[in-house]
Amino acid sequence: MILSGGVYPNMPPITRRGVYKTMRRRTTTKQLLEAITNNLLQVRKIECSYKSSNQINELSKEIFLDNLAFINESGVFANFIDWHYERDLSENDGYIIECGRYNPHSENIITVYLEVADNTTDEEINKILLFEETEE
Repeated sequence: MILSGGVYPNMPPITRRGVYKTMRRRTTTKQLLEAITNNLLQVRKIECSYKSSNQINELSKEIFLDNLAFINESGVFANFIDWHYERDLSENDGYIIECGRYNPHSENIITVYLEVADNTTDEEINKILLFEETEE
């Protein structure tokens, strides 16, 4: 059994459970909102999962975008949200962005499924989304 490389060199490694491993990258509220408002990414679906009950509710795009814009305008509080993104391997042109999964103090996980707009490259998406720490 080939777990990575070999016959399918462009596919990421597979975990022992048979799920593809992808590299999750950090982004910010501002960068996420910018990618959506510049029409590089389009929101397909938003889910809110509750860690304690495993219940999943779907959120409307309008409410999510309004809340995202509100949080972004809040200034310093926008940076408290730990967003992570990765390619959506179940979709040809998609990304998954999440917050709350890696925060032990958060009860909720917000998962946003995004589609890549036509004529937009992965390099453009990574350029706008990838969070890079700067030393000040």
